[in-house]
Amino acid sequence: MRLPLKPWLTAITVSILTPVIVVAQEQVKPYEECTREPTEGDVGAAKGAFQAGQAAFNEADYPKAITYWEDAFRRDCTANALLLNLARAYELNGQKRQGVVALQTYLQREPSSPQRDQIQRRVDVLNSQIAASTPTAAPTTTVAPTATPTSTGPVPPDTPPGTGGKKPIVPLVIAGVGGAVAIVGGILYLGAASDVKEIEDRCGGGRQCNQQADIDAGNDARKRQTLAGVITISGVGLAIGGLVWYLVSEPQAPQTAKLSGPDPKKRALPRVAPELAPGFAGLSFSGNF
Repeated sequence: MRLPLKPWLTAITVSILTPVIVVAQEQVKPYEECTREPTEGDVGAAKGAFQAGQAAFNEADYPKAITYWEDAFRRDCTANALLLNLARAYELNGQKRQGVVALQTYLQREPSSPQRDQIQRRVDVLNSQIAASTPTAAPTTTVAPTATPTSTGPVPPDTPPGTGGKKPIVPLVIAGVGGAVAIVGGILYLGAASDVKEIEDRCGGGRQCNQQADIDAGNDARKRQTLAGVITISGVGLAIGGLVWYLVSEPQAPQTAKLSGPDPKKRALPRVAPELAPGFAGLSFSGNF
């Protein structure tokens, strides 16, 4: 007869994951048949033991978690979900055989469990791992004496397939800086062109400027327009050059493709940044070469 699960048993969801280290042959014990209903006192004691085991499990103290959960299951043998917790704790503690016993007991007592197929697959995996870790006697063979083989030279190390490395990132950085410089130059150019247009309109097309202030402002605006055009063209050229460099560059070896953390002894990548000030616009370069 299928026994109901206790409502107080908020057991952890036992994730069926890869097991840990295999230990030597351990003793296993079966679980006795559940032939009695627990009393209210049994349920209360089982609940306390379960919570203590949960705390130990969260701290990776699997032997203590096993002790508490075994005590909880002994007090309330109708709490079948505890067997899943115990199976996981036994597995993490290296006691795979006892974990298999706990899972098989759960399947016997909960034949209609929605997790049945998943648990059965886990049982099969654990049994395969147990069989693979069980030492077997090596067959005794008689080997006839042979001549000492001559050396064929050092064996070259294997070259892992598909390890061509990655292309350097510096060209893309330069291309990005060039794009940023071109954008800044374009903004400066539009601003200077707007100033030139405003002064020309004020001076009747630029031919009737009688005020020295307008003449000086117009000349300054034209200089800024010319310089901004140079900056824009330079940025576009830098961006195109970086992209071409990236496309034609060869992939680096994996051990050199990555940059390590900050090191004052290592070279710093060059930086290009726009410099803006009243009456001045240009580029600044910095870095160690």
